[in-house]
Amino acid sequence: MASRRVNRLNNLTGSQWLYFTNTIYITNFPPDETHKLRQKHGAIKPPQLMAQLIEFFTKKGQIVLDPFAGVGSTLIGASLTGRRAIGFELNPEWVDIYRTLQANYVVDNNKLVLKHKTSDGAPLCNEMFSGDCLELITGLEDESMHAVITDPPYGCQHNTGTFQEETNFNMFSDMAADFGNAASFADFLEKMEQLGKEVLRVLKPEKYFVIIVGDRYRDGEYVPLGYLVAERMRKVGFSFKGLRIWCNKATQRPLKPYAIPISFVPNITHQNILILKKD
Repeated sequence: MASRRVNRLNNLTGSQWLYFTNTIYITNFPPDETHKLRQKHGAIKPPQLMAQLIEFFTKKGQIVLDPFAGVGSTLIGASLTGRRAIGFELNPEWVDIYRTLQANYVVDNNKLVLKHKTSDGAPLCNEMFSGDCLELITGLEDESMHAVITDPPYGCQHNTGTFQEETNFNMFSDMAADFGNAASFADFLEKMEQLGKEVLRVLKPEKYFVIIVGDRYRDGEYVPLGYLVAERMRKVGFSFKGLRIWCNKATQRPLKPYAIPISFVPNITHQNILILKKD
């Protein structure tokens, strides 16, 4: 009898693993009861999405890093799946929101529940640290992380006239270290390359760096930002293993009639989930 292969990456079954390899990734995660508080951040991701990514790229008890933790979707996702996580966040407002969630919610039956509604919930123990990710990550030991999963702010070259209602492209701060304040896509990619070098150092061998980044449309031309970020990570030393094209139907924006009937302008309703590996 042939020996059974040992699953060295996660705790999933073969069929679950196979399903995850589909490059088209459509979800329908409705807003939960914490959404109203979390949506003060304009580019939140469903904690259930982050939980699925964490479940695939780690085993229970392993540790995940999110260098752009925002209001804590990755940290919550780790709590939902029995993983440890640490997050870095530059904006203290987002850190405060996550700590409000920690003070008021627990994990019960794989979802967030108000503390006073259950006696069985587990606390949100995964910690968020306030500061510049490029500085904080230097304090981590070499090969100490089992995965790095993140959603960087890629709203550089903001256009408030075009994207007034699309807050993930229209978030400003007065902090020079904010990747979202990059003056150009070239500057943004340079910052991402600096981070990538540190991520390569802190990741364990054979582990994954997963980046959620959307494409852009700028000055009449499609900007394949996901591809450009992947190329920078290849330059750093990662292998680009593939991507998943993600869209959450429950929160998808209505289509807008850009340039009708003059020219083709896409409604960008997807984001790229880049999957990179430290070989």
